[in-house]
Amino acid sequence: MPVVDEAATYRFQNKEIFLLIALAIGALGVFAFTKYIAMKEEQIEARTAAIWYSEGRRQLGSEKIDQAIESFRKATAESPGDRTYSLALANALAAGNHVAEARETLLRLRESGPEDAEINSQLARLDVKGGEIDDAIQYYQNALYGRWAGTQADSRQRQLRIELIRFLLEHQRRNFALSELLILETDLPRTAAAHLETARLFAQAGDAQHALGHYDEAIELDKNNVDALTEAGETEFRLGDYRRTERYLEAAMRLSPQVEKSRHLLSISEGVLSGDPLEQHLSRKESRERLLRGLTQATQRLQYYLREPSNSQRSSQLGTLESQARVLTSALHSRRPLDSESIYSGVELIYNIERATATAGLEPDVLDEALLLIGQKHGVAQP
Repeated sequence: MPVVDEAATYRFQNKEIFLLIALAIGALGVFAFTKYIAMKEEQIEARTAAIWYSEGRRQLGSEKIDQAIESFRKATAESPGDRTYSLALANALAAGNHVAEARETLLRLRESGPEDAEINSQLARLDVKGGEIDDAIQYYQNALYGRWAGTQADSRQRQLRIELIRFLLEHQRRNFALSELLILETDLPRTAAAHLETARLFAQAGDAQHALGHYDEAIELDKNNVDALTEAGETEFRLGDYRRTERYLEAAMRLSPQVEKSRHLLSISEGVLSGDPLEQHLSRKESRERLLRGLTQATQRLQYYLREPSNSQRSSQLGTLESQARVLTSALHSRRPLDSESIYSGVELIYNIERATATAGLEPDVLDEALLLIGQKHGVAQP
């Protein structure tokens, strides 16, 4: 039976252990070195990508679109998974009218982030550029209710909603625009500028009452806001509320007396308020005086056109109106009592004369315009 040399065996085992440890340490060293080299390469690639990205932004700012596209391509090649670089490339491609490639880039990005607000926003703008109205609206909606990253998300979301509203109004989607406006107004900053912008959008959408509400908010926040006062006055003028028109435009004129449109509308409004024979709470005497003043103005205008050559049908129409005007003038000078029906008939006649002469060459003055509006206010009909 052979004798086992325990000391030799022990030395052999120790040698094997040391060898294994050395191999392990060597492997760890190689791994660490490889990882270090890879990390260094990644850092170099990241720095290179950042340099190309910075260069691309500079070129884009200088409107060197093609150069910016190439720089962003290099940035994305160095760092293919970076969302910022890919978005910048898509934006530059869109700016350079490479719409198909920009869309392809964005759709690839969207696969990993379908709720990403910025990606959906850019897709919406691409569809706007391409005239794809329904697709653009869908992407806008996806963006508005998607995931917003970064600071000032609320402000950016609000601006995107305004962008959508303007797009909808431009394409005659007023009902949809009004729905978005009603959402917008629930979260407005309390500033005159925000309320003025919202008022204008409501006015464009045909909702004058909501527009006036926001004009009033803007004026409350900034009593010297000439634009809000002027536009509120113009809105009330279109609605036929001449007393409120007068109030807004008088305030606007005190601040900015050189605005000719405000001065003109204010003069017409004053003419309506001071010249309407059917205004409530007037005495019969006041109604008669207003009616006579309006009839005198209309008759003078009618006489001018009767002197001008015209076709037989038009001459007949103007002659009939002149005969009616003579009868009414005589009645007004006779001091016979006037009832409401007679006053209304007089307003109707004045309106018909003004309408019949409105399309001819003589420029109407402020009172002529006021007389037309008085007739419209009371719903009289043209013969």
